[in-house]
Amino acid sequence: MSAADPGGASAAPSMLPVWPVLAATTTTQSLTTLSALALSAVAPKAAADLGIGPALVGYQVSLVYGGAVITSLIGGGFVARLGATRTSQIALWLAAAGCLLSAIGTLPTLALGALVIGLGYGCTNPGASHLLARTDSGGHMNLIFSIKQCGVPIGGMLAGLLIPPITLAFSWRAGLATVAALALLVSAALMAYRRNWDADRQRTARLFVSPLAGLRLIWRHPILRWLALCSFAFSAVQLSLVSLLVTYLVTEVQIDLVTAGGLLAIAQVAGASGRLGWGWLADRLRSGSKAMILNGLLAAAAAVATAFVTGGWPWLGIAAAVALFGFCAIGWNGVFMAVIARQAPRDSIGLATGATLSITFAGVVVGPSGFAALHDGIGLTYASGYLLMAAITLVGVWCMVQARKGIPPR
Repeated sequence: MSAADPGGASAAPSMLPVWPVLAATTTTQSLTTLSALALSAVAPKAAADLGIGPALVGYQVSLVYGGAVITSLIGGGFVARLGATRTSQIALWLAAAGCLLSAIGTLPTLALGALVIGLGYGCTNPGASHLLARTDSGGHMNLIFSIKQCGVPIGGMLAGLLIPPITLAFSWRAGLATVAALALLVSAALMAYRRNWDADRQRTARLFVSPLAGLRLIWRHPILRWLALCSFAFSAVQLSLVSLLVTYLVTEVQIDLVTAGGLLAIAQVAGASGRLGWGWLADRLRSGSKAMILNGLLAAAAAVATAFVTGGWPWLGIAAAVALFGFCAIGWNGVFMAVIARQAPRDSIGLATGATLSITFAGVVVGPSGFAALHDGIGLTYASGYLLMAAITLVGVWCMVQARKGIPPR
């Protein structure tokens, strides 16, 4: 499939400089992720102040992703009408508004704030993919997208490093207000670039496209359809790994909580490294789909290894298993988004990215809750859950193989 719209798109817009665009999109991704995770980083303190259980604060993440699904489906219209840079600014404005709503500190405003943050989070990728696809990447497109996706673990690290100290010094509300201020500051800095970077926006395009428009787009293009299904499987496994690992290691492997938490940190660090490593490999192979298939096969093998971990394993052996799992199951996102940007019609990259990510986010919502339901409902052990993760990953690999059949060689 050609990257150009077979229906006859307008002339290709001028190329953008890689590093300024990459810095802007990575920073935007980092701050929207920070806004999504800021409250979780101080959940016990916030819950104590509000007189609720910490688990209730944890539902904030589910609301965030619920909001992200909504704007992922309609974000392509924002990109077309307002421009990708303006869409990134809107993402930051919504993240700031959501943080300030949450800082009011009532249950209704916490819920509303989480939803608004999610609306901003869902706007991030359609705009970023559109901008990055217009850069002169010099054959390093997969790596460029992977670097941008490192904004997710960067945002997570900022949440852990920035918000607790502010909370201890002032309050958790001050921490959220600080995140809002950072988001507004970066959105103001983007104004200097908007005129040039949004020169390709279509002023007559519809601002609010039907939520089904993007889904129809990916359904009409078999490659995009298979890629979306692959991302559903991969994202379900990714979030299940992160959500269940500590509980599995403590309750079934009989590892102490501190050690289990350290192993989770190892998996996360390996995942951040994997985003760069898989992007580099995809560029070396000149094929993001090949890298995704290899990623899935290794992730499935690591899931099986993790399922057979016992308390008798040496610590280094357990660390190696979870590190490989994290390296693969967390490291695939940037390569995947580069493949989407390359295969989508040129004038619909934002729409295709958003619609595909709505399927990805659905996997995020379904994966951990599905495993929890199987555990509570039929007594599925966590070890068996990791074997099931291996099977689901292989389904994702099969979907990527189907997508690859339609991708012309480069």
